[in-house]
Amino acid sequence: MNQTNPKLLAQYIITVAKELAAGNATEHTHRPALKTLIEVLAEGATATNEPTHIECGAPDFVVTKGVTTIGYIEAKDVGKSLDEAEKTEHPTMGKE
Repeated sequence: MNQTNPKLLAQYIITVAKELAAGNATEHTHRPALKTLIEVLAEGATATNEPTHIECGAPDFVVTKGVTTIGYIEAKDVGKSLDEAEKTEHPTMGKE
């Protein structure tokens, strides 16, 4: 994994803030910036937005290196309660 680059993180935050300032952003608006952040931080990885469903649900991203899955990401909108999201969305994800 790359050393964390403060400029990279700052650019991600600036991008999300700019999108939020437009007043019409949703969770999906920020996904391109998140994809870029993931792929730069996890050198050689590919972050696929809205991959095919898997046994436990529908993650927002699957992160792979070659054909090996290295993780799944569930994205939420800025300001959304993660506690509430956990109770109401994707009830089987992560619970095997």
